[in-house]
Amino acid sequence: MKNNDLYNLFWLSPVPMWVFDVDNLNFLDVNLAAIAEYGYTREEFLAMGINDIRPEEDKEELFNIVRENSISGLFFNNVFRHFTKKGEVIYVQIASSKITFDGKAARVVMAMNMTEKIEAQQTLLATERRFKALVQDGSDMITIIDEEFRYKYVSPASQRVFGVAPEFFIGKKAFDFVHRDDVERLGKEANQIWDKKNIQLSPYRYKDIAGGWLWIETRATNLFDDPAVGGIVCTSKDITERIRADQLVAENIERYNIVSKATSDVIWDCDLVNDKILWNKALKGILKYKVGATTSLTWWKKLIHPQDRERVLLKLDHHISNKIPRWTEEYRFLCGDGIYRNFYDRGFITVDEEGKAYRMIGAMQDITSRKREEEWSKLLESVVINTSDGVLITDASESKPLIIYVNQAMVDMSGYTKEELIGSAPDILHGSNSKQKELIKLENAVASRTATKVELINYTKAGDSYHVSISLSPVFGEDGELVRWISIQRDVSEQYRYVEQIKSQNKKLKEISWMQSHVVRAPLARMMSIVELLNTSDLSEEQKELLAILCESSKELDNIIKEIANNT
Repeated sequence: MKNNDLYNLFWLSPVPMWVFDVDNLNFLDVNLAAIAEYGYTREEFLAMGINDIRPEEDKEELFNIVRENSISGLFFNNVFRHFTKKGEVIYVQIASSKITFDGKAARVVMAMNMTEKIEAQQTLLATERRFKALVQDGSDMITIIDEEFRYKYVSPASQRVFGVAPEFFIGKKAFDFVHRDDVERLGKEANQIWDKKNIQLSPYRYKDIAGGWLWIETRATNLFDDPAVGGIVCTSKDITERIRADQLVAENIERYNIVSKATSDVIWDCDLVNDKILWNKALKGILKYKVGATTSLTWWKKLIHPQDRERVLLKLDHHISNKIPRWTEEYRFLCGDGIYRNFYDRGFITVDEEGKAYRMIGAMQDITSRKREEEWSKLLESVVINTSDGVLITDASESKPLIIYVNQAMVDMSGYTKEELIGSAPDILHGSNSKQKELIKLENAVASRTATKVELINYTKAGDSYHVSISLSPVFGEDGELVRWISIQRDVSEQYRYVEQIKSQNKKLKEISWMQSHVVRAPLARMMSIVELLNTSDLSEEQKELLAILCESSKELDNIIKEIANNT
């Protein structure tokens, strides 16, 4: 074969050709075109088999084809993948025939490179698949309409979007399905297609098969100049959920604005990612800051009272890090007028799909007055608890007031336990002595709902009496109704005993005064009378001197008795 024209035809053929042994699949000869196409030298080819230029997964198929063809002897034609020496994959169309080469059963093969054609076909197929995915199976509805806005083509997405098959729309006008309130506006927008190549229609309502209305967004392209189209191509998508979401957002914004105006709280919206806080008008009204509606999160942190800052931020970071949605805290905050005020702050943390906290919405409530009242309440509570006076509170809402609170001093004073006093009537302290005059005064004050002060004799649990000074005051609710009676009782037994001692001493002094006025004065009067008689008698000089002394002493004693009487 090498010495005749047939071999020259094989050797010089522009199409790669080779001969292989059907028994062991080894190359027996190759032509110049095969050497150029595959990159192997002739010697390299002759040291190889036809399996060496094929992918591993194709080798079994090749073996079966060669075996079948060796039996049948038929001409074979098919497309296979081959490897070049550089490892590149090429597609070749194989045509082979049975021959005898140097006395061996062989096949001569012609390998036409079809790579570009195959790749072009694959590209076209991929394009067709993409078109099918976008148009046939896409979520958007693709339509072609004519110059009268009648449907010429409708993609299968109409079944999914509107609930009807594409054929239902063919020949019908698009505007027949548009909400009457949107027709005029949409018509003006659609007529721009004659002056512009591409237009975007604003959202409009479109009737579905159930008679409801869907919100649709459409982009239209004028392709009348394209013979393959000859109409206006419209891409429409159902944006009902988006419109509803936008409406919900608008409603929420409106509610937010209304709440912001109606509430006395400082409402805030914090962007944790961008370190920004959006405030309502209370930023100026309550916090007293004349700044824009937006500040940084860092700005807020710096204005927390230094003694509260670490506690507040640690708890906030803990909630954000652990995605704990609800955060509350009380702290002091420096307002724009230079005053620290107490605030009760609460917020709700929002996380994204990846579980990362990105937003917080909340409100700050000024509780400065409440904190001040709490401090006063604690102070007054401390006074009530620690005072030596007994404090007793009764519930005035019932027909008969009952004790609802007593302090420890009241317990110590009465000898009753708290459990014994609470729930009892206050007259438990009066024992059987219910005829005291001051009780009438107390009852009249209760009947007239006025404050009063009385002194009574109370009795301990053991029956021992003690004197008390009671101050009784009514407590009225916001509606003007009487709700409580507060009784402050002071044990004045010691004062009573002191008064009794004084009375006893006064009695003794009166007795002494009477004795001075009557018992002592009588003998003195007689002595003074004798002295006066003796002055009229004839006495010696010595007797007169003694009588003068006696007279003077009597007068001094009389003056002393008068002084004592006046002072007692």
